[in-house]
Amino acid sequence: MNKLSAKIRGACTMILIILAAVGVIDLAPTRCEGIPAFRFSGYGTLGYTADDRSDLVPIRDFSQEPEDRYKTDSTTWRLDSRIGLQGFYRISPKWEALVQGVLRDQVEQNFNNILELGYLRFNASGESEFRIGRFGYDVFLMSDTRNIGYANLWVRPPTEFYGWVPIYSVDGIDSLVQFDMGHATWQCKLQAGKSTTDLPMGGDTYDLETDGLFSVTLSRHDGPLSLKAGYSQFTLQNEAPPFYDLHQGLESMASATQQTFPDISSEASYLRQHIAFKNNTIRYLTLGGRYDNGIWVAQAELSHTKSDTNIMPHGNMGYLSLGRRMGDWTPYILFSFFRPTNDIYRKTSDWSAIGQQSFQDQAVYLINSMRTDQETYSAGVRWDFHNQAAVKIQWDHCRIKPYYGLWYKPIDASYHSSRINLLTFCLEFVF
Repeated sequence: MNKLSAKIRGACTMILIILAAVGVIDLAPTRCEGIPAFRFSGYGTLGYTADDRSDLVPIRDFSQEPEDRYKTDSTTWRLDSRIGLQGFYRISPKWEALVQGVLRDQVEQNFNNILELGYLRFNASGESEFRIGRFGYDVFLMSDTRNIGYANLWVRPPTEFYGWVPIYSVDGIDSLVQFDMGHATWQCKLQAGKSTTDLPMGGDTYDLETDGLFSVTLSRHDGPLSLKAGYSQFTLQNEAPPFYDLHQGLESMASATQQTFPDISSEASYLRQHIAFKNNTIRYLTLGGRYDNGIWVAQAELSHTKSDTNIMPHGNMGYLSLGRRMGDWTPYILFSFFRPTNDIYRKTSDWSAIGQQSFQDQAVYLINSMRTDQETYSAGVRWDFHNQAAVKIQWDHCRIKPYYGLWYKPIDASYHSSRINLLTFCLEFVF
């Protein structure tokens, strides 16, 4: 467990002790407004996915690493299957505590990655609240339900929009203020803190650490229509292990060729600067909406993202979904996309003159390796056969352009466009 999580848990404990000592809260179990003092709940998904390509491996998000990176089997239970357990404790009419853990496919299974939520909430009034601890990263429309399949219409959140976002939770503080205006309820939320997660990278595990994370969102709810706009940014604090040797090589190359081959030196310096995660600031600007009148269900989001280095995704992403309830059945369609705003990096000099062609090829591949340019057409049906369980079937047709940032693939597959079809069956439930 990281030091920040330990500090936050310690701070929460001290707050409880101090407030109890001065009589602000009563730590005895409390029933309030008919709500039990303690509640245990959970959710789960059992999903099975098959596809028609032997050379591409799908991922739901960047934290996953397929058991077989280069695909000998075109079926998997691991892509969407997960289970979450949650405990809620009402300390007093104003104080609540919540802990949630999620078991899902990740490159590392440890306490830090399993603990999804763990916070203390203070309800200052009916219009405002504050939380300290670990809470969901709230900048997108589905921030609170990315793992809860039963709460969503589809088998998974659109990969082009949510798959490359590495952060699920934030360790820090947040505040919520809401007010009524006419028939609508408005909510403004501010978050600040840090986040850590493990990502697979080049056979190693990258312990991604962020700092200076903050987000602000404004939401409007009026009957069947909900709207949400948000902005967030964070800075990566550490470098990825696979880049260490590459950085040394590029720095040496830039220095050694500065006088004799200035073009090579300039390109090596550029590649060193942009094949880097440390001190890279990533920014999101988002807008989303959902309409649900009990029969028709429509949802859409748009986002623009940019960062300081070209190795990270830059671009516009979005999706549009429409479904119609017919008794227990809800057929739906979904279109999602990611369009990059930065061009594919092309070589600007000839390193074969110094016998370093393969090194140049490696660096050029890496700077393009996370580039995402794809779209997905989906159709499916949801069957709510029980008031706490549903079955979903979904077909996805993906059209992918180089360099396959959201897929595992052999290097030679990265340089051309292709298509892939996926078929997924899911059983999803809450309890």
